Amino acid sequence: MALTPLDIQNKTFPTKMRGYNQDEVDDFLDLVVRDYEEATTKNRELEKAIKHSEEKLEYFNELKDALNQSIIVAQDTADKVKTSASKESEVIVTSAQNKADELVANAEKRAHQLTTDAEEKARQILTDATEKAKQLAAETEDLKKRTRVFHQRISLMLESQLEQVKSPEWDEILQPFSSYVNDSHEVIKEVLAKQLDNENNPVVNSEPETLESPAVQTFDTREIDLSVIADENE
Repeated sequence: MALTPLDIQNKTFPTKMRGYNQDEVDDFLDLVVRDYEEATTKNRELEKAIKHSEEKLEYFNELKDALNQSIIVAQDTADKVKTSASKESEVIVTSAQNKADELVANAEKRAHQLTTDAEEKARQILTDATEKAKQLAAETEDLKKRTRVFHQRISLMLESQLEQVKSPEWDEILQPFSSYVNDSHEVIKEVLAKQLDNENNPVVNSEPETLESPAVQTFDTREIDLSVIADENE
């Protein structure tokens, strides 16, 4: 008869002199009881699982027998259908093969023509692109040369204009008129005095007098020079 966890738990041992420690034996028995209970529980679960598997196996065996019978019937039907389909497929395959050969021949011919046309057009496009690239490179280089010439000319012109503006002649031109009149020019002094009186009492003229300063004249001359340079670069 198999032991149960309760049998192990209730088991007692008589004590003797210099025997085992009773507390340690009890602790060990507690561990054995616990492990034995777990093993017993797992064993019962395994027995249930085995029983369930056996039932499923029996069901599948019955299902297999039914399927085998169905397969035999289906195989016989399939053989008959296969024979009929084989004859029909031979006719279809022959017709399809002839049609496919015709389509392949036409496709190869069309593909060859398209390839030839595409290669010819690609060569033409490449030739045109090369020519345009050469032309663009030449025009770009020419434009760079003309731009450099224009830059040099305008630099020289601006330096020349700047030297003219900084020349001593401008200092002399821009001096007040009174600086040219000495004490011996009495008549001129009188005219200047009258002019100053007129400036203190201004009269609105219908057409105001406009004087063009040297700076404005220099600006106009510069514009003319720039236009000439621009025409030369064009």
